[in-house]
Order: sequence, then C-alpha cells, then structure tokens
Amino acid sequence: MKMCFLIPSVASGGIEIYLLRFLRFLKDASEITVIVRNSDKGELYHEYLETGVHLKFLPLGYVNPLKIWRHYHYYKQQKFDVICDFNANFAGIPMFLGSILNIPKRISFYRQGTNHFQPGLIRNWVNRLMKWLVYRNATNILSNSQAALEFFFHDRSINDHRFEVLYNGFNFQDFEIVESKSEIRRELNIPVDSFVIGHIGRYDKAKNHEAILKVFQEIIREGLNCTLVLCGRDTEKLIPALKELGLEDKAIILGYRNDVPFVLKGLDCFLFPSITEGQPNALIEAMISGIPIVSSNIPSIKECVPKQVEKFLSTPSDTESHVRAILNIVNNVEDFKIPVEHLRMFESEVNFGLFKRILYGK
Repeated sequence: MKMCFLIPSVASGGIEIYLLRFLRFLKDASEITVIVRNSDKGELYHEYLETGVHLKFLPLGYVNPLKIWRHYHYYKQQKFDVICDFNANFAGIPMFLGSILNIPKRISFYRQGTNHFQPGLIRNWVNRLMKWLVYRNATNILSNSQAALEFFFHDRSINDHRFEVLYNGFNFQDFEIVESKSEIRRELNIPVDSFVIGHIGRYDKAKNHEAILKVFQEIIREGLNCTLVLCGRDTEKLIPALKELGLEDKAIILGYRNDVPFVLKGLDCFLFPSITEGQPNALIEAMISGIPIVSSNIPSIKECVPKQVEKFLSTPSDTESHVRAILNIVNNVEDFKIPVEHLRMFESEVNFGLFKRILYGK
C-alpha cells in the first residue's frame, strides 16, 4: 500500500516529532513518502531518512496555482492509496486533489489548538475555503485532542463518523534513564544542589517564554536557590531578555536536543504556561518522567492531566499562581505526583495502533 504524509517541515515541532515516532513504530516505512511542504532541511532531516521513508520537499503554500499543479502531478504519478495531511485546515488542497484523483483514503489530521496565523479579511476567507475543502473531501478527519476538534469543527454532526480523536503516543521505555539526577546535571553543567525549573519547547509566541521568565524572576526574588533550564529550537534568542532581567547567570540554554528524557530527569519542576497547544508533547513527556508540572489551564492541557492536578493549573499569564504552585512543589512534591494509570492513555502501542488501523483499514 502506497502511503503519503504531508508535514509542514522537518524541524523539531510537534507534528514532525509525532510522525517520526509513528514511522519508527511501524518499523517498515519503505512504501511511505513524506512530503515536506517547504524547502528547508530541519533538525529531524537525518532522523527521517533513517526510517527508510522517501522524503520529498515539495512546497505548496496556500493558493499558488503552479505549486498546486506540481502536487497534482506528483500525486497522479505516484498513485498513492492513502494521503494524510497534518496541516490543519490547509490540508484542504491535498484533500481536494486526492479526491479528484480517486485516492481511496484521504485523511486530515489536526494537531493544533487554534489557527496559526494573524486574522485578516483575505486570510480568514482562504482559511474558510480550506476548511470547506477538508470537510467536503476528507474520508477521515482526526485530531489529537477533543479541544482541537471542538475549535475547528464545533458544529460537526455527532453522526459523522469521520471525526475521531487520537492521542499522542509515547514509548515509555525511552524514559527509563539509567543516569542519576546528579550525573545528568554534571553533564549539562547544571548546579547539582539547585532547585531546577525546566521548559522544553521551541522559541515561539505560543510557548509563552515571556511568562516563564517572569515566573522565574519572581521565584528568585522569593530567595529560592534555583536554576532555569530552557531546551528547544531557537531558545538562544532568549539570552538578551535574560541579560536584561539580570538572570543570565541563573539560566542555562540548551537549544535543540534529541535526548529530551535525559534532560527531563535532571529537573525538579516543569513549567509550561502555553497559550495554545494541540496536545502538548513536552508536558506529557514530563509527566511520564515523573516531573511535577506547573502549567496553564487551556482546554487541551486540562484534557491530558488527571483531575487532582487540575487545581494547580492557571491562566497562561497568571504569574502569581505559577509562582505559588512552584513553591508548593518545593514544600510538598507528593501533591503533584501523576498516577501511572493515568499515563496509560498515551501509550504508543494503543494510540499508534489505532492510527495504523485507520491508515491500513485493518
């Protein structure tokens, strides 16, 4: 069965990491093509190649006739049986092309909590058109959270069985790190005796790094001996802000790393005040690692944490509540423990197994 996935890039984003994990779960990806909708080689380029997929850089844009024609010609030439696009409403064009080419299975997989563009008259019109094309032409419309599905298709019919929520999948064995917390801190040049607050995520407005720095500044003022660890693509861009706040000596910028479970084990607390998420990979990884979390209370996050932890969530900009929660962790970490049974909802065998059955019709 010839299968095609479309992703925005091969940089270290949530979509790209999800698909990479799924390809590794499949083990044999020789009949799979991954189309990258831009022309840049990101951090995950070589890891994608190692899975055995055919990697094709084929920019699409939004309403570019020449690029649309190139996609049409490529799909027709390859004779795909399945096409799956992870670009939210902007899967509309591939879904439409797949329909007129009679590709049997056309899947649009929504993996973001809101639209990722600044609203405007033309952009809003194009967005509505793309969403309509998805709705009219997709055989399956998936999402990684109920919250995301409600945002994009709140008016869907309950009898429309194309809609389905598939949670992110994680191999729990990846989080069995043999090194001790002290050994990890020494390797990463983190003070061994410090209370370490960490965040993992690319430098992006949605990740709310501004709030992270404000919270950390207030924690320092409380007199706590602590260190801030920031891990993710382009996080070095935060260095000027750290210097301006006088926090550069208390913060460690790791940049992009492909050993997130290793980094997580070196933390005492995971701070995650995101403004928007589809389903938060990094937050779930922290929970699997057993790290106490302090997070925003947006719907997609509330959906993936246990009820007993919800009371510690607060609005993304509520610095005071985040500070109070971190101080509570210092004094009583047991209140923030995540039950192991709750985490089973994110096991790769279950969630990737469901996705595989949808793709292959088994």
